[in-house]
Amino acid sequence: MVNLNYKNVNVLLIDPDHAYRQGILGMLRLIGITNITQGATLEEIKEYFKTATPDLLISETDLPDGNFCSFIYGVRHNIFGENPFASILAMTGKPSGDLVRKVIDSGADDLLTKPLSGKQIETRIITLIESRKPFVVTSDYIGPTRRNEAERSGSDVPLLDVPNLLRDKATGAATAAQTQAAIDSAILEINLHKLERYAFQIGFLIDNIVPKLIDKTVDKTTEQYILRLNYIAQDTARRMVGTKYSHVSELCNSLLKVVKDIRTADGSPTEKEISLLKPLSAAIQKGFASGTEDAAREIASSISQN
Repeated sequence: MVNLNYKNVNVLLIDPDHAYRQGILGMLRLIGITNITQGATLEEIKEYFKTATPDLLISETDLPDGNFCSFIYGVRHNIFGENPFASILAMTGKPSGDLVRKVIDSGADDLLTKPLSGKQIETRIITLIESRKPFVVTSDYIGPTRRNEAERSGSDVPLLDVPNLLRDKATGAATAAQTQAAIDSAILEINLHKLERYAFQIGFLIDNIVPKLIDKTVDKTTEQYILRLNYIAQDTARRMVGTKYSHVSELCNSLLKVVKDIRTADGSPTEKEISLLKPLSAAIQKGFASGTEDAAREIASSISQN
């Protein structure tokens, strides 16, 4: 095991239970971690992330003012903070099956069950430093792989080794500049993987939405598909900045406008609005495949004339 030095590691520790939080604080100090910011609410986490991203976030899942799992999802999707690869340990005293699933699906590194010992915490931190799970990117998830080696056999989803600031600081493996460059590069790679998966999901969603709109048989599932399509179009536009797919932005803006019109129509969109969805789906996939700005502009122009 490499000698670890925690003097430069920044930890954000959140727990509404002041007494229990003080206990964890003492455990962290015993293993050499002293740069610790404490808090009790989700708002305090969000405020911290506005100006910095901790190397390690340790937090109770049951917070009084918001959904911690949704926040983790936002971190992994680069909505909160500047480092979507920050190490995250969640804690709970009530590990129900539903909670475990939500924490895993949010992108957290691990879920710790209270009560905790100093040895347990130290072991989990060392695991994050020495053998952190690689990340995967799907259409609706970014985070440590949720499958073991046997379950991953035959999967075509690539595993990504992402920057680990906790490891770099504890081992002195890289300078701050090197780590930041690695984070920027990994964010770009994540975006590319995400965009490629979004292109296919846009096609799936539209293929299922259009028949329901034509037949005027929109149900709750279709409504959820429309909401998902709206989210994907927005997230795609956000992620395209600075990538080789920037030229598809016009297509996504067109899709966003059509989806907005369909939602405003409250289940009764016009034939023109419905007719634009499949050409847009095909255009977006062609735009991703062609990789050329001229092709995307030509497609967007032809759609706007319909």
